Amino acid sequence: MLSTILKHAALPAIAPAAIVGLYFTPVLLFGCVNRGLLALAIVLLAAAAAFVTIGIGFRERARGRSSARWLVSAIILATPLVLILGPLG
Repeated sequence: MLSTILKHAALPAIAPAAIVGLYFTPVLLFGCVNRGLLALAIVLLAAAAAFVTIGIGFRERARGRSSARWLVSAIILATPLVLILGPLG
């Protein structure tokens, strides 16, 4: 049970935490352009991982298995995109 929670909730939560951490880093540390590029890289990687987890969830559902944990992973991985487009953008 703990392994499932770690794999499907804690591990994907690294991407939103990285975006929030990058938001609070001083501009002098990385510079504006580099911070933007880092944020873009994090968002693109998280979005790609969200699409992969959605695909795995559809495959699990087609096999008749539970796909709720994959949906949770996809929602968590889509959070950085929401953060960049919304409150942190």
